[in-house]
Amino acid sequence: MDRVQRIFVMCWLARLILDLLFMLNVLPLDLRYGWYLHHGGDQDEMMALAHAIRRGVPERSVVAIGQPLMMIPWIEILDEYFYLGIAVPMLILNGFILGGLSVLLVGSLARRLTGQDTAAVLAAGVWAMLPLLGYLAFFWHPEWQTLRSAMVPKLGWLNGLSDGPATFYILTAMWALSKQIQQNREVGFWVLFGVGVALGLAIEFRAVVGLAAAGLLFYVLLAYRLPGLLVSLGALLLTYLPQAWYNLTVFGLPFTTGYFVYGDISAYGGTFRRPLPDLLKTTVFHPRHIWENITHLVIGRVWLVFLLMALLVVGVFVMVFFWRHYGWRIFLLLVGVPLVYIVPMASAWNFRDDVVRLLLPVMPMLLIVGVIAGVESWLAASRFVRKIPTGGRMTG
Repeated sequence: MDRVQRIFVMCWLARLILDLLFMLNVLPLDLRYGWYLHHGGDQDEMMALAHAIRRGVPERSVVAIGQPLMMIPWIEILDEYFYLGIAVPMLILNGFILGGLSVLLVGSLARRLTGQDTAAVLAAGVWAMLPLLGYLAFFWHPEWQTLRSAMVPKLGWLNGLSDGPATFYILTAMWALSKQIQQNREVGFWVLFGVGVALGLAIEFRAVVGLAAAGLLFYVLLAYRLPGLLVSLGALLLTYLPQAWYNLTVFGLPFTTGYFVYGDISAYGGTFRRPLPDLLKTTVFHPRHIWENITHLVIGRVWLVFLLMALLVVGVFVMVFFWRHYGWRIFLLLVGVPLVYIVPMASAWNFRDDVVRLLLPVMPMLLIVGVIAGVESWLAASRFVRKIPTGGRMTG
């Protein structure tokens, strides 16, 4: 390993130590029961689905099957019925193993795409310390104890939910695609096949990351043309087969999600019999929700309007910079994929209720873009200062 890679490993170890400090309550969190931190309720849905799959009679559920399948071995080993009994191994898998490895992936991805060691080290360091930043961020809020207790498990993946694994596999697919990008060489068949497998696994954990997967498949189409797309798409569909079988069994459709069709069979006799007005009225994604989410966010916080406008202007400048300086490949991976994910998600009615959790699948890319923009701004400011002429010595 070279010096930068050794720093990545140090960031990884720092993340593991930080996680341990939270779990041992050295850094105290109020909403906890031992190693069981705040979850929100989805863990019970996943546990119920895991038991249903074990019985061989899968039930209709709003969650995907990825996390329930991870739960089944621990249910068998520990002979537990309730989620609390398997919370510790699920937390270790998600937070310590996948969350720790994600630090290495973020640093390596930033280095591969930009060739900048400083930006790569900063990206890995910030990603490693993200749970601590979430812990400290709400010191000003009257409900800071509740907010940080909910934020740390999300940012550190210190729970048994599907967000961490889904993000990990999206990040893995992007890391694989970045392998030869600095050398301007194409990746081979097995790399593209592995990309498809990673994307399929991501969707099996959390259906909405299919938006980010679509952005990555579009990149594969542009970079490796139709044959490359067929390889990745074929691998994705093969990996997706368990989820397709489940969907077909309980919903009658292979490509769907419980978020959309959970009650269609009991209410209408099937999704295809659902009246269009009802579909438009209850759909998760709708353009009207964008305005609703914005107004919900800024009501009582007028200062946020100016902050959002400033972020929009800065965002446009950053996008133009990335396109001109790094080229279309890196632009699509670091900017295009997040946009393909965020724009539809902003039209979801529940986006305003849990922005951090719903942004998590593309948060690594946004972090890398922000770090690079900060480094480039600092270098530009330094060059500008050096060009300022200095005055001569004053004499009396």
